[in-house]
Amino acid sequence: GDTGDRYYLIVAGDVAFTIDGHPIRVLGADHSFGEIALLRDVPRTATATAATEVELIAVSRDEFLVSVTGHPRSLGTASDVADTWLRSS
Repeated sequence: GDTGDRYYLIVAGDVAFTIDGHPIRVLGADHSFGEIALLRDVPRTATATAATEVELIAVSRDEFLVSVTGHPRSLGTASDVADTWLRSS
């Protein structure tokens, strides 16, 4: 439910995701998260917790939105990804 202010790329380790305390998925290296809150301007939809030692790259909201929304194809792809995550959670 927090406000989304960053997009995260997982460089190493595993991140576990829960909704209302219920496990929904674990993501590892080469995955990312945080796009839904940024693209949809909604509170975070899940809680992310490091399941192992994790190395992340954090991209600020403004940098993410400029990069993604600056080109129609990338915006469409990002929106499709966000929609897929929302349907599967």
